[in-house]
Amino acid sequence: MIIAFVAFLLLIILLVPMIRWRNQGGEILAPRMVAFFFLIISTVPYLFTISGNNFIIYPLILSKIGLNNLNQSIAYFAFILVIGSLSLLLGLKLPLIEKFTKIPVIARIESGKRYLFAFFVTFGLGFSGYMLFLKQVGGFNSLVTNLNIRTQLTAGNGYLMSLTTTLLMMSVVCYICSFRFKKTFLKYLFLVLLILCVAFILSSFGGRKQTLQLIAFCIIAWHYGVKRFKRIPVKIWLLVPLLLVYIIAVPILRNPAGVDYYMNTPGALIEEIGNNIGKLTQQISYVDNYLLVLNHFSINNIWLGRSFIDLLYAPIPSSIFPNKPPSDEGVYLQTIVQNWYLEVKPSMPFKDLYPSSFPSETLGTMYMNFWIPGIVLGMFLLGIIYKLAYHYMKRSNYNGFSIMVYCFIMLNFHLSNLRITQTLMSIIIIFFFFIVLFPGKKIVR
Repeated sequence: MIIAFVAFLLLIILLVPMIRWRNQGGEILAPRMVAFFFLIISTVPYLFTISGNNFIIYPLILSKIGLNNLNQSIAYFAFILVIGSLSLLLGLKLPLIEKFTKIPVIARIESGKRYLFAFFVTFGLGFSGYMLFLKQVGGFNSLVTNLNIRTQLTAGNGYLMSLTTTLLMMSVVCYICSFRFKKTFLKYLFLVLLILCVAFILSSFGGRKQTLQLIAFCIIAWHYGVKRFKRIPVKIWLLVPLLLVYIIAVPILRNPAGVDYYMNTPGALIEEIGNNIGKLTQQISYVDNYLLVLNHFSINNIWLGRSFIDLLYAPIPSSIFPNKPPSDEGVYLQTIVQNWYLEVKPSMPFKDLYPSSFPSETLGTMYMNFWIPGIVLGMFLLGIIYKLAYHYMKRSNYNGFSIMVYCFIMLNFHLSNLRITQTLMSIIIIFFFFIVLFPGKKIVR
């Protein structure tokens, strides 16, 4: 009952900034709407689920918290989330410092033909990168039948995977931006096939987030690059049931039984999906991760920023530096929960840690480094960065590059090593290809 009340209270608190924004005439995909939507969808439904079944929490995390302390832990998490949300809102509302508003705008000559050419180039290179990746991991069958060990399977291919996924997403956005100049039925049909193809490739890596990001990229790119939505169209809402099934199905396919078993016995897959519907809210939530962070770290054992030192090693391939620490601090959290060591601390070699991750995002990373002041500072900075990305897109007259930057910032960026590395690499890639594929004089406005 207490947890349900906390969830309901959080829902009201997080909805207020969105409602006020819309009542003031704010657009539907502005930073405040996107940020608070994901805060709600990734926390509130799962908290309601926990209120009905405490044991849905990851067992090792629940054992660390203790069932008797669960209400207190979730109330404390809600307190931290409210502090973080208010700090995020303050960052979004803070007037931008003048010198930061004068980021050079890359104004290029755009046309339907150039966007189509950019699509062919980026998709071709992205698909070629995917073929090279498959060759390095032993082929498509080896990849999809070993999704349960995908972290080990893909080790050493981080740069290639980042280049491949970024180019494939860029190809979809470029194709969508071509609709700004001309729309035909065949283009619409091809767009659907393109999205399905790219979604299949991204899903074959064993994750769900990139495919879900692809759908969000398409919505945002259409909104700012082609035609504004006054409200989310019904056609998009109709995709929700399919996406929910997808979210449930992917972890099932990662089981040791593998894709082969479920492909040969589709009835078993359908049964497993039905059995796991109750876990749906857990699949889209990091609440378990946050509960672990809040339970394990206190003012006495915070890392004081030491995990960010790992960023210095991120550009070095693990093949060159075998003792390279993880680029994802969530690996430390997974190692903590698995009780591999009495003490887990930053810069331990990845090869000595548990080969999986509990992503910590901004809330988790800043708390385990700087405690509550870190939450305030981190979420405040995150709000400023979101606003800068939005402002930059507006100043760029919503060109393809600025839309992609906005998408990557809003949908992937957090103040964690993993998200900082991923987002910076993606922006560098799209910057290079946008400059090459869209020639024209740079204009600073």
